Amino acid sequence: MALECFTWITGLLGSLFLTIRVDDGETFECLPDCLIIDILSRLPAHSFLRCRWVCRRWRALVSSHDYFTTLHDDLSRASRPMVLIQDHFARNGRDLYVFGENKKKKKAAFKKFHLRSELMINKYWEHPLLVYSCQGVLLFASSSWQSTYYVFNPITQEEVTIQHRLHPGFLCALYFCPYTRQFRILYVQVRGSFCQYFVYIFRTQTWRKIRSSSSFNFLPSGVNSAVVNGALHWVMHHDLERKNTPPCENGIMVFRMDKEEFSAMPHPGSTVCNSKQAHRTMTLFLKDDCLSFCNLLFPEYAVDIWILEDYETRVWIKRYKVNLSDRRIFPFSSRFMEIPSLVDNKSGRIKLLNIQEGELLFLVRNEGLFLYNLDHRTMKRIELPRQEMKSYCTCRPYMKSFLAIA
Repeated sequence: MALECFTWITGLLGSLFLTIRVDDGETFECLPDCLIIDILSRLPAHSFLRCRWVCRRWRALVSSHDYFTTLHDDLSRASRPMVLIQDHFARNGRDLYVFGENKKKKKAAFKKFHLRSELMINKYWEHPLLVYSCQGVLLFASSSWQSTYYVFNPITQEEVTIQHRLHPGFLCALYFCPYTRQFRILYVQVRGSFCQYFVYIFRTQTWRKIRSSSSFNFLPSGVNSAVVNGALHWVMHHDLERKNTPPCENGIMVFRMDKEEFSAMPHPGSTVCNSKQAHRTMTLFLKDDCLSFCNLLFPEYAVDIWILEDYETRVWIKRYKVNLSDRRIFPFSSRFMEIPSLVDNKSGRIKLLNIQEGELLFLVRNEGLFLYNLDHRTMKRIELPRQEMKSYCTCRPYMKSFLAIA
């Protein structure tokens, strides 16, 4: 069916070119924009990108920020979510691999991204670190210069370099605001027991201070935020005003993108949580468009997964419990359970990465990358491109996108 559709489209396009050909040799001028957009939006990604070089008019259409890019992303939304891995053992640590369906081999496999040599992330001897992934756009931070960031789209090869002097502080998120159709960066500057949040606007290349009606001196965990109901969500990492108190009452930070307002809510199970250490193994994901709270428990070697069934009334339901010590499902459990450092996961040996299409993606150091089906209770291993990556690699959820950064 797909082949027939593509054949029909190309045949139609060819016949139209022949029909409207004018005497001076120009072929495309008489095609209306709406028809060109409708045809090009049905092309696969590699063909779509090649269309930028046909003529200036097509390049302008393909690069349109407000219409064509949105249309193509909507049509591509049905594709499976993927996993992006940075190989730290490659030369300068710049090799990026994306795990997804290989249409030729009809199975999932890793594919290496091509990075143009003139990109800024290729021009420094010390490799940048992959920090965030959002709507197909990646953010790298310089490992030596903490004030330099590289924002990059692997599909379009667009790159933006950002520098700042907002020290001391750290990044909170790279996010795409649906209300302005723009990428932005959220940064927090910390001074004693107080913090100030800033937003970076790509189109104006400026940092803007967030004006909050009340003080908000909480710090999020340094992982990708979960986006639902037009807001970013993180597990609370630190309460600057109450340093010795576990931040369970305000266990989840919320940032509304439209009003740029912060708030907080308790995480599930907060009545029995009395340890700041426990918050280091808590993560937020999305499952079926609902906020999902994952708690990696030690020394039980289990994962509790809660689903926020009703966002307005904050009704959490404990839906799954994954027993990592079950050797029938996780044959590697006998090895990592013998390691003393795993009692509280201080080494970060187990990392929960994402929930995609009902499967929990997680990484076990020295063992590899795994997908666990929450409903069928089955596990499969994802073969990494290099064996050395089992000991150390950076993984982020990823999806292809043609969205412009600036």
